[in-house]
Amino acid sequence: MSRQIFRIIIGIALAIALLLYVTKEFYNVEFLIMFSSLNFLIFSLGVHGLIAHSFRIENKVELTLFPLIMWVIWAILFLAFVFIILPMYCDNFLVDIS
Repeated sequence: MSRQIFRIIIGIALAIALLLYVTKEFYNVEFLIMFSSLNFLIFSLGVHGLIAHSFRIENKVELTLFPLIMWVIWAILFLAFVFIILPMYCDNFLVDIS
């Protein structure tokens, strides 16, 4: 049941991302950055919840590796968000940082 809930959360986040991408010309840059960041957090919640319910931890070594694996996955998702997704939403996002 919990896996279904996290799949629904991921689906909702992807639907919001698609809707935001299609209607991005109607919003200003600050709103796009703020709302897409919130959507990223919802998406990463779904991904981490789905992965967390897929693991079966049997010993302490796996218990130690679990947070490291989750952190690496979140770091990869965050880098993809900042360097791939945000520039798609906001033209010249990485150029206009100054």
